[in-house]
Amino acid sequence: MDAELEKRLDRIERLTLLGAKNVLSVKEAALLLGRSEKTIRNRLDEIPHYYGGTGLAFRRDEIEAWQCQVKCSPLAQL
Repeated sequence: MDAELEKRLDRIERLTLLGAKNVLSVKEAALLLGRSEKTIRNRLDEIPHYYGGTGLAFRRDEIEAWQCQVKCSPLAQL
């Protein structure tokens, strides 16, 4: 199988599995937010998270709420 195709299929599989989870690892939170794991770790003072037996954990609903903290008005309303 072509390496690029295999890479894309792997990404699709990870995204599909990610959709079914409510508690995420650093790697999964990075994938959800479209950022690197390093960026996630560097922004822990902003991103809601928990420490558990397996390390850092993130709740999907809290991550999504955090992403939508500041509502911007459409230009038409300005």
